[in-house]
Amino acid sequence: MLDKIKTLLRRNKETTNPAIKKPYDYKIGARDNDDVKIRKIYAKHPGWVVYRTDSAIRIDIDDKDPDILLYAENHYKLAADLARIYSWLPEKLSGTESINRLVGRAITTNIVGNTEVAKNILMQAEGRLFKLKTIQGRLQYTLSAFLLVAILLLLSGIYGFQSAPLLLNIALCGALGGVLSIALGFSKLEIDLDASKFVNCLIGCSRILIAITAAIFSFFAIKSNIAFSFVEKSPENTGYFMVAMISGFIEMLVPSIMSNLAKEAPNQPINSSLTTKEETLPEENIKP
Repeated sequence: MLDKIKTLLRRNKETTNPAIKKPYDYKIGARDNDDVKIRKIYAKHPGWVVYRTDSAIRIDIDDKDPDILLYAENHYKLAADLARIYSWLPEKLSGTESINRLVGRAITTNIVGNTEVAKNILMQAEGRLFKLKTIQGRLQYTLSAFLLVAILLLLSGIYGFQSAPLLLNIALCGALGGVLSIALGFSKLEIDLDASKFVNCLIGCSRILIAITAAIFSFFAIKSNIAFSFVEKSPENTGYFMVAMISGFIEMLVPSIMSNLAKEAPNQPINSSLTTKEETLPEENIKP
């Protein structure tokens, strides 16, 4: 590894541009040796500088520093840990500055030889990054669900809540039950850290669509006397709306009902509605 570093440095010196900036020339808002704008500087030393651009956290080492081999060797020791955390960081780093500072501090600590301390700092940064991505994913999930409910609310309002189609209001009640369930369980929502913003929003919308489907199923279950038949006695469809909200809130309520129906169906006789003549005859008409 040390021989490779020496070879790379030798080639770099042979092609050195006299106009190349030294670490102490770096300033916020200026451009680095790759002509990329410098956004933040985390540490500066006569032999190196740790800074951030829009999309990366970098270290630039002076080619003529007498300790360049030591600095380069130390930096390579942290390569695997840096690669792991870079894979989690977003493409634009402006929104994760608190984590960027930890990464910059880890690079600075490592370059002077404190590799184990630097790895511990990176572990802290990684933990904070996981929490940030989880919260962002939950917000995207929840906001997409709220947006879909708002669309249904708007449609029902256009018709007028009293004159809107019954199924539309039932779908709205199911969606309200679903969004209430999401809001109450916000801190327990499971989010895939690799999922994009679009995927999180899609999953949030699918939860509301499941709630709407469950609400509509419950309506037809009431109408066909399969379940919740007592609701028929409630005035002005309020029973339908309440069951729709419960079905949307409890995600597994309707699937459980469907599962029970599927289990009971094979046990029902095919011609159970048909009776024989003897069964239909009144008892007094049967002569010995």
